[in-house]
Amino acid sequence: MKVQIVGQDTLAAAVYQCCCMHFDTQPIDYADADLIWFCYDTPITQYGAPDAPWVVEQINSRLARLPAGCTSPLILTSSQLPVGTTAALEARWPALDFAHSPENLRVATAVADFSNQARVVVGTRKPERRALLEALFAPFTKFIIFTDPETAEMVKHALNCLLGLQIAWANEIARIAKAVGADMDKVTLALRSEPRVSPQAPLRAGAPFGGGHLARDIITLDMIATDRGLHAPIIGHIMESNEG
Repeated sequence: MKVQIVGQDTLAAAVYQCCCMHFDTQPIDYADADLIWFCYDTPITQYGAPDAPWVVEQINSRLARLPAGCTSPLILTSSQLPVGTTAALEARWPALDFAHSPENLRVATAVADFSNQARVVVGTRKPERRALLEALFAPFTKFIIFTDPETAEMVKHALNCLLGLQIAWANEIARIAKAVGADMDKVTLALRSEPRVSPQAPLRAGAPFGGGHLARDIITLDMIATDRGLHAPIIGHIMESNEG
């Protein structure tokens, strides 16, 4: 398989390092690739929101280099982008097939995270492209969840929102525990050992989450809900709690 990886920083570097052991990832002409994988780390605006237009601009500028009538490469995106981005790309490039697989990497352990994934989510409207995607992710996971692009995009929003919520909630509980003289470490131990709560859940009290990765999706979901007139007060107050 010929895979053209396009991007920069943590995500692209991890994808390239892992994929070069299994696929032909040498620089090639876009039109000759079986799959073009866009792996830009999405920049963060001064307000903490993802700069999705910048990423989309990079994708569009690369796709414009494809020869007229070229339909062979599958276009896969893994950047942190708002739900609906794949649909917009499909409308802009109707002759091309698109898929979206949200990344799930931590900066400090990106290569290890990518090379051994509990599951991979892939959204595509083209069932005939699943075999290619299965071959792509087979070296890195035993469990692929196929769905549509909107669901795949929503998975990333929901996951980071949940992680941010748990961190902010744990810090709220810690503040209350301190005020009443409770041992927060034992509270955390009890919570994590509860069968309905994961032992890996980020429920240990400490510093608020930062770095923008969680905030990007929380802010995005809050904006989506607000734009559509939806009532989502929990999501709307996660950032307030985290900063408090």
